[in-house]
Amino acid sequence: MEDTRHTGFTLVELLVALALSALLAGLAVPAMSRVIDHARLRAAGETLAQQLQFARNHALSYHTPVFFSVIVDDPEHWCFGWSETAGCNCNTDSAGPSSCTTSHGNQRLTHRRRSTAFPSVRLAFRNARRLRDIRFSPLRGTASAGTLSLSNRTGILRVITSPLGRTRICAIDQPGYPPC
Repeated sequence: MEDTRHTGFTLVELLVALALSALLAGLAVPAMSRVIDHARLRAAGETLAQQLQFARNHALSYHTPVFFSVIVDDPEHWCFGWSETAGCNCNTDSAGPSSCTTSHGNQRLTHRRRSTAFPSVRLAFRNARRLRDIRFSPLRGTASAGTLSLSNRTGILRVITSPLGRTRICAIDQPGYPPC
């Protein structure tokens, strides 16, 4: 006698499994995009705070004023950078006098970040100006205080520079940071 049983899956079983996997994927994609947006906002805030600290440290180490410039063309197209001259243009790629560079020995180091590195993250100041300069003094690292707000659909981060030159991050509806 021959064994007529077949091993494997029926077409109905395969269609049910495919439908369930499509349903689970449909539920996971929106949650995953929220996680990615949260990570982008966090990365933008940490990078901004880190660059502010680097600028202050440069002013203290090299005994020269450092100017941290922020340019906001519109909330989703912005950049920031710093140099030893006021009003560095973080939108330019040229190595001219308005570029965000410093000298370190015989090297020119570029210090700038653009919004293209952080898609969907918006940046704003408390006032409506397009350009904001924060000046770090070479004496004690004091600064012209300022607050920069970063936001996207997951929440708001504020990067605050105190008159003493210290930088901190606080959050509105964002876990992992102290509340503002």
